[in-house]
Amino acid sequence: FLSAPDMENVIGGKLKLKKPLQSNIKKKKKARKSEEGGSSSAAAGAPEADYDDDPLDTRTSYEKKWDEQIKKLDSKNAKVKAQQSHRDRINEFNDKLSKLSEHNDIPRVAGGA
Repeated sequence: FLSAPDMENVIGGKLKLKKPLQSNIKKKKKARKSEEGGSSSAAAGAPEADYDDDPLDTRTSYEKKWDEQIKKLDSKNAKVKAQQSHRDRINEFNDKLSKLSEHNDIPRVAGGA
């Protein structure tokens, strides 16, 4: 496809990446000056990734609190649903459908008539 004069500007060889991958290099942490009273940076209002005792659980404390709140709401909703019988749920659903306007109705599909 390409003639000899066109091949003069072609660079051969393998692809060179900008930086080699070096996962074992660690950055030095800056020393923090502790305030009087020993308050931590989390108490100063800065959200920080707090990890608890379990090394397999990588969620932050805020994520854990969120999950607990979701579980509480789910259990509360399950208790409400459990108190309501099937007949009550069907009646409530029918009432809801009867209050909808008629343009929301699904048109009847019948063959031949």
